[in-house]
Amino acid sequence: MPLYFYCASVIIVTGGCSLSEPESRVDKTQVRVSGTSARSTQSIPGRYQASIVIIKGYAEGMEYPLNNAYTVMGRDEGVDIPLRDALVSRQHVAIEFVHGEFILRDLESTNGTTLNGKMVQEARIRNRDRFQVGDTTIQFVVEDAGAGKVFEIR
Repeated sequence: MPLYFYCASVIIVTGGCSLSEPESRVDKTQVRVSGTSARSTQSIPGRYQASIVIIKGYAEGMEYPLNNAYTVMGRDEGVDIPLRDALVSRQHVAIEFVHGEFILRDLESTNGTTLNGKMVQEARIRNRDRFQVGDTTIQFVVEDAGAGKVFEIR
């Protein structure tokens, strides 16, 4: 018979005899195992090509595409973009695409987030804006292919 261990909402099953707690004593709290949340499965519309580039810090020069409408960055292994920086919280900051705009959100981090040199909790982020988390400086890059281009003809 399998052996059941209850730890929060995680159940570990092993072979052997059966051990379980009464249903009323089981904590049914759901725990997110990976860093991707339900919101992160929504995509950014195809007309936008967004990414972040590490300007200063570990992995300097690396570019990460932002394909999902909600992208979390931090030290935790399960986040969408992991940052190796001791001053960065496990889930430090998120970029979210909402109603045609990109929003930078500090996720109640210990050391905060600055956008273009100013401390922010939440702010609209635009092409070429730079934000800092811990000792890592990141540049946001977005191209709107649907905006249309104006050419001067002579």
